[in-house]
Amino acid sequence: MSAVRSVLLEWDWNRVARVVVSGLAVFLALRLTDGFVTGLGATFLFLAVFTVPWEIADRLLDRSHDS
Repeated sequence: MSAVRSVLLEWDWNRVARVVVSGLAVFLALRLTDGFVTGLGATFLFLAVFTVPWEIADRLLDRSHDS
């Protein structure tokens, strides 16, 4: 049980951002679509749109810290 507890309690900024982005994508997909298939497609679209800029910024910041 301690391994599961440590995974659930060790939250960093990257994990928090992924949870927020995933929740936002699902929320928007539910609000903007009316079918399951279109909602699922919209969720993946929103995840891609929100995740790509975050990954680019994260890599640029890591690159600037390494220099």
